[in-house]
Amino acid sequence: MKRCLHKCLALHPQVTKHRYGKVQRLDEVEGLVRRVLADGGELWDAIHAIYNNDGAFDADMFGALAEDPIEKALKATTWHGRWRTLPEHKLIEGLLCVFVQIEPVSMVLRFVDPERFGILSAPVAELLGVRLRRKSKETYKRYLESLRELASERGFQRVADVEMALWALRLGVMEGRLPDEIREPLKKCYEKDVRLRQLQTRNLTAQLFSEHDKLDLATLLLGTDDAVPIAGQIAGIEFEQRVGKAVGVAKRGSGAPEWSLKRMIDALPDPALRPACHRAREIRNRAIHSPEGVKREDVESLIATARKVPKPDG
Repeated sequence: MKRCLHKCLALHPQVTKHRYGKVQRLDEVEGLVRRVLADGGELWDAIHAIYNNDGAFDADMFGALAEDPIEKALKATTWHGRWRTLPEHKLIEGLLCVFVQIEPVSMVLRFVDPERFGILSAPVAELLGVRLRRKSKETYKRYLESLRELASERGFQRVADVEMALWALRLGVMEGRLPDEIREPLKKCYEKDVRLRQLQTRNLTAQLFSEHDKLDLATLLLGTDDAVPIAGQIAGIEFEQRVGKAVGVAKRGSGAPEWSLKRMIDALPDPALRPACHRAREIRNRAIHSPEGVKREDVESLIATARKVPKPDG
């Protein structure tokens, strides 16, 4: 897939024509911004150039530029004259305060520094498995991390080029906007790209686990029949970890004797809880070793019992 993404990048202008009815010449806008900055222009001058580019690129698709308010807000900041020296997260935060939405922020950053930034777009985010977070700057952070990882792996010098390649892949190849003779070889190439799908899955699962308690996540997964075995495994692992913490096994260190789950349950301080935990242990064992045989009600019982295990602090 390494070369396939480079082929997708070359097809980017063609895909923009299919999508927008005309070719979007991002390279021309890059050149314009580069000249503005080289001639001593500041960040506002670059932004003005992006939005007023003689038809090379429709920047308004990311929201129209309210020139007077944006210029006034930007020049009122303490960092406008030294934006090049700001740490990356501070620059993103500062522009987000000015533009409010992360999409135009990402567009501006992509044109002033294409080596490090790419435009945040829904097609590419979906392909990378990056879902919108409550804090948009966190969404863009994860998005950039994924683009940069692919840039390193696939031999791209610029993050913006990876973003454009993935955009062309999503809209041109996967959504069928390119002719079949061009699309089909690239589609087959994508289908064999295990690494890209691993990245997508990693982003999706990392966000799920970061936003949900594991037992809550297992409960949510029970809403889909095919996910019941996975819910059982997640709940089983969490149940064992909670029991271990409740009896202090997790704090004993690597040199301590290994405790079985049965022994840990027998050591729970509340004897009344032990019978339910032993029943849950049997479900846990089936969920781990024979997940396809575990029923929804079994997992629900396992989750309910796990929630009853007291935390070490009471």
